Amino acid sequence: MIKMCKWMASVGLIVGIALFLLSFIANAYNKDFFLTIVSLGIIGASMVMFGFGLFMGLLIETYQRDSTENV
Repeated sequence: MIKMCKWMASVGLIVGIALFLLSFIANAYNKDFFLTIVSLGIIGASMVMFGFGLFMGLLIETYQRDSTENV
């Protein structure tokens, strides 16, 4: 689960950064800054996904360590 969250976050960051850079080139298509808003949303969602994966990884690691110490 942790690797999946990290993988999803890294793919989202790559796609978001690519769209963000593309939004500067595609001026005729990007009149309302649609690509910029979408790319920043994808980057933000990827950062949240990475934080969620990191939190869940720490939680699972702490839980497994505590359960072995009590035995």
